[in-house]
Amino acid sequence: MTQQYKGLKVAWCWVCVAILALIAVPAFAEDVIYRGADMWKTTAGGFTYSTFAHDPIPANFFCEGSEAFTGAIAFEGAPLHTEPAGELGGIDTIVERLDDAVFNDLGVATTRIQLMALSMISPQVFENECGAYHVAVSLDGEQPITEMKIFRDDEYGGSYEAPLELKVKVSFTPVDGRAAARAVSREVSLGPGTFSVWSEREIDRTAATVKVDTDLDGRVDREMPPASNFVAGVAGIAPAALSDHQAMCPYTSCHCNPVPSDWDAINDPNTWVCSPAHQHCIDTYVPCRHVPDFEPREPIEVQPFEPRYTPVNRT
Repeated sequence: MTQQYKGLKVAWCWVCVAILALIAVPAFAEDVIYRGADMWKTTAGGFTYSTFAHDPIPANFFCEGSEAFTGAIAFEGAPLHTEPAGELGGIDTIVERLDDAVFNDLGVATTRIQLMALSMISPQVFENECGAYHVAVSLDGEQPITEMKIFRDDEYGGSYEAPLELKVKVSFTPVDGRAAARAVSREVSLGPGTFSVWSEREIDRTAATVKVDTDLDGRVDREMPPASNFVAGVAGIAPAALSDHQAMCPYTSCHCNPVPSDWDAINDPNTWVCSPAHQHCIDTYVPCRHVPDFEPREPIEVQPFEPRYTPVNRT
């Protein structure tokens, strides 16, 4: 396992996350966040889902006479295939930062981002009048590019805003294996995630990298960009605050589908309303003292799905 990605895998073990934050603190804060990849593990337990209420799977899709599907399907992450094998542990989602980002006098930097890899499956077998299916989600072709804003709070890190545009393929594979998989393509918009935090670390950008199967066809097709001094999903914290591993706690950060009519980013930048269409939740690690300020989320009910609106605080 290469040294640079070994450190990132450790970031997802919350017992060790305080140690990671401690060794990740640089001797000084850099003015540049180098281009790189942010790796995520999707939170299990029904937090991540897509509903087809507003864009149904059409009638006759599964078999002649099948009804249109307007319900929801819950998803969880499936580890990405890599070469060498197992290099990224349980990582299932990768977002690539395409440019070096330079902080201005206000401590704000911008870069372009693009989804590089996605691997999700439904923990439940999907059943209808045509049979039972395993459901998986992967990327569908070239991905849209959006803008990420990075905010520096101190020399240890800060927060960021990273809305995403996705083109995905939802595949339905018959459990009995008697027929080929069927797939539908969808475009998904996800607003900035809650509790989007980052920390800074020193890194060897010349170290060997890893190849990833980004489209789940069983073949590695992309090489990871060089390791970066930006660690997404782990809050920057001073070494003095890390008395023990309880200094950091796991927290579920969610990107949802924002409702434009209810989200006024100029006049009301701190809140928006989530549409019931899509939500993707990922594991992050933050100072424990901040966690009580946020209400815990509840897993959703799926099949059947009752649309509901969920207020989300933006940080």
